[in-house]
Amino acid sequence: MFVCICHALNDKKVKSALDQGATTPASVFRHHQCQVQCGKCVPMMRSMASEHRAAMAQQAAISAVAPLPCHAAATPEPANAEAVPAYAIAAE
Repeated sequence: MFVCICHALNDKKVKSALDQGATTPASVFRHHQCQVQCGKCVPMMRSMASEHRAAMAQQAAISAVAPLPCHAAATPEPANAEAVPAYAIAAE
């Protein structure tokens, strides 16, 4: 789908510019070495840039959450494991 008819910029070219660091319609145009002509594409590019930022933020949030480490199940302590003083062991 064409986003900018004046410069034949389709959605793939705009997304490519966004992936390579463009954040605004002006930076998309600079990426493709052109300037805004009629301006009818600017709202669509703003929307695409906003969606791209949201997607990148979501990916960053997902990758920032580290997986929980797997802990081996701790062996339960025996019921008679209370500390017994050494002098009480043998009452002879």
